[in-house]
Amino acid sequence: MTRRPSRDQELIELTQDLVRAPTPNPPGDERPAVEVLKRFVATLPGVRVHTFVPAPRRVSLIATSGKLPPTLLLSAHTDTHPITGKWKRDGLSGDLARGRIFGRGTTDNKGAVAAMACAFGRLVTAHAKHRGRLIFLANADEETGGRYGVEALCARWDERPDAAVVAEPSGIASSWERLWIAARGTSRFEIDVSGTPTHSSLAGHEGVRSAVEGLDAVLIGMRRRLDVLRHTPRRNGLPSRLTVVAVDGGVGWGVVPGRASARCELRLLPGNDQKRIEASVRKAFAASVGEAGVTGQLKFADGGLRWMAPSSVPIGSQIVRASVNGWRSVVGRTPRFGCFPGGTDARLLQAAGVPSVIIGPGALARAHHPDEYVTVAELSVAQRLYERIAGTYLDWAAAG
Repeated sequence: MTRRPSRDQELIELTQDLVRAPTPNPPGDERPAVEVLKRFVATLPGVRVHTFVPAPRRVSLIATSGKLPPTLLLSAHTDTHPITGKWKRDGLSGDLARGRIFGRGTTDNKGAVAAMACAFGRLVTAHAKHRGRLIFLANADEETGGRYGVEALCARWDERPDAAVVAEPSGIASSWERLWIAARGTSRFEIDVSGTPTHSSLAGHEGVRSAVEGLDAVLIGMRRRLDVLRHTPRRNGLPSRLTVVAVDGGVGWGVVPGRASARCELRLLPGNDQKRIEASVRKAFAASVGEAGVTGQLKFADGGLRWMAPSSVPIGSQIVRASVNGWRSVVGRTPRFGCFPGGTDARLLQAAGVPSVIIGPGALARAHHPDEYVTVAELSVAQRLYERIAGTYLDWAAAG
């Protein structure tokens, strides 16, 4: 009889296998990670497995155990940010050193995928008599908005889950800082400003406008005019915020810039909706361009990147109470509630009527960063936490 690997060894090996199966998005191809997970779940008794493929190469794996409601969903995305920047290690190495596993996606989000998969495996084997139905979803396309992942799946679900745990790091600088019961949303847009491309010695003369200086003035004006920034509460330390994530402009020495552009992300607290925010952005842009004395254009991002709604779940909901119970038991203290700084798949689930909490190993500061890593200790805590939350929620919900 083949001896099953220890809990930590199973976690380590699955995390490494997933890291070594590249799934950068863009361009978007989750098949390598799904093949790894197929091999893992194939060993589990009584589990129904299928894949969801709404577009070529965009694959999500769905594993289900149990038949009766209630239904709890454990959801973690397999796509990663592309490997960028200067790494000291191969970004696909999965190297284990000093209790850390290195590689793209270890914190965001393949470590959590492994922890959820292992928790699901333990629940359907060691705890085969759990009540209700448990679904493990390794979904595609979180990094670019979810169009080919959770959004597409929710549109075709015949019977939606009763609640969900969505995997993202539970800390910003360190692990297990907060239990995220909300997440900020994002409005993305690009500003393009025109200037007078002429000899730089003429800068400041009548009729000569620098596009770079004009862009700066427009951004200052928009920050001053956007109501969501002027009258925003701080939720668990986080306000709404406008961040410039990329700039482009000018040709070099001796030339007044004739064009400058900025890509912007407006991070938003729960309670904001797309129609009102986009109307406010357009109004602030028009007024700021006029004040700066330049011409310009505003364009919202394409596809799912344009708008990611903020999300929140009531503190008194059953999934929050089960999560608090599990956190106390596994982490050893009562969690502090928080609002996740970025967008998550929880927004898509909650739009479909599925209350969702956000919990996972690692720290957000390591994500999208060279030499990304997750610790074995964080993975171990995450697995046990997912097991405890799932068991508690299903028992409570089944009992009514």
